[in-house]
Amino acid sequence: MTAEVIDRVELELFQKQHDFVMAAEPFPAYVGGVGSGKTRGGVVKDLLYLTAHPKALGLLTAPTFPMLRDSTLRTALETFPKGSYEFHKVEMRLEMTNGSELLLRSTDEPEHLRGPNLAFAHMDEAALSHWDAFKIIQGRLRQEGMPHQLWITTTPKGFNWVYLEFAREIRPDYRLITCSARENPYLTPEFLRHLQESYTGEFALQEIEGRFVLVGGQAFFNVKSLEAMLGDCREPAETKQGGLVRVWRKPVVAAKYVGFGDVCWGHAGAYSCFALADWQTGEQVAEIYGRPEHDEYALAITDLTAEYNKAYFGIEANGEGGERSGLNVVNKLIALGLGDRMYHHGEKWRSEEAHRGWLTTGVTRPVMLGELEEAVRLRGIVPRCREAVSEMMSFVRNDKGRPEAATGAYSDHVMAFAGLWQMRKHAKYSIGQHRVGRLAVEDAGQQHMRR
Repeated sequence: MTAEVIDRVELELFQKQHDFVMAAEPFPAYVGGVGSGKTRGGVVKDLLYLTAHPKALGLLTAPTFPMLRDSTLRTALETFPKGSYEFHKVEMRLEMTNGSELLLRSTDEPEHLRGPNLAFAHMDEAALSHWDAFKIIQGRLRQEGMPHQLWITTTPKGFNWVYLEFAREIRPDYRLITCSARENPYLTPEFLRHLQESYTGEFALQEIEGRFVLVGGQAFFNVKSLEAMLGDCREPAETKQGGLVRVWRKPVVAAKYVGFGDVCWGHAGAYSCFALADWQTGEQVAEIYGRPEHDEYALAITDLTAEYNKAYFGIEANGEGGERSGLNVVNKLIALGLGDRMYHHGEKWRSEEAHRGWLTTGVTRPVMLGELEEAVRLRGIVPRCREAVSEMMSFVRNDKGRPEAATGAYSDHVMAFAGLWQMRKHAKYSIGQHRVGRLAVEDAGQQHMRR
């Protein structure tokens, strides 16, 4: 064991914690199991930075406010030396005696993290936060005269963005430190025994050993295909409307495009996602992704589809009634004059709301996901968005065989791409005598067999 003296206060750290606290890379990560000392190691690193850099402004986050209040903040207050700070509860801010400050925030609304110019940031339980939060915080590391760092502490949650950022490959400026709960010398044998009795299989590998595994079932999509697709992903060539709209490829004259929109209607952590792709090649060209209000979402879809040669698209009409439903977005788009180039599940859509938009049901959902699985396996679809492939990598069959996002993962892109693939069948485009549905499924299968 080692000890670090911080402002004349001795704090004991075991080896993995010490390695993390002293990591000088811009983006270090401490990924470990339950009880592996993640949060405390991160908080000690916060304290070391704040003490060594007077006037520094830091940020400490947790995925939700209750997690911030009940766990992360509690650990910080227990670790920081008494008399070295003043806690401003209303502002959720720690002010050190040397003038440095630590803001405490949740990441459940990533856009709210924009604003302060930070010297450093610490994301606790980062795997439960959205990738957007990490990216936004990266962009806020700009306080002048300070060394900039962003570190995370977390238990892994499948193959989500933490895996892609820190574990998939060795990257310059990044460092990954992994730690099993068994490596923490301060845990009692009884605690470890209870963990072993409570957790089994992949869940034990994740929660005790801190490994990146799929929990809750088997991978739904072909993992080898997804790994290859990651190599095709890239940063958007252009972003618009504060990052809400992402563009990978500009529209081509006379090209045909299809899209589909999944609508956020109240699930905690859910996002709205509209994916747009080339109708013939399946290559993603653009997307709308975030938490816009429904009227803003409808206007963004209107502008994007108009730019891409009046693309054909569908919108999921599911959701709770009124202002929170996907049908609300469908109605706004119809009012904007887009009804004739949208998918509707009933012929009387002009007069009856019950016929409007796409409905994801117990009948259509298995078809959507089954055909997307085939498209991924045969490489018929070409996602450019890393978040989309990350979601597919964490999409599993649960113990009842139902496809769903793994615990702590998202499925907004998955459902948008599944709907997009359906729109290729329903789009009013054709090549010779072929309908798009045959091209998307039958022809792809025949080409695969010929290989």
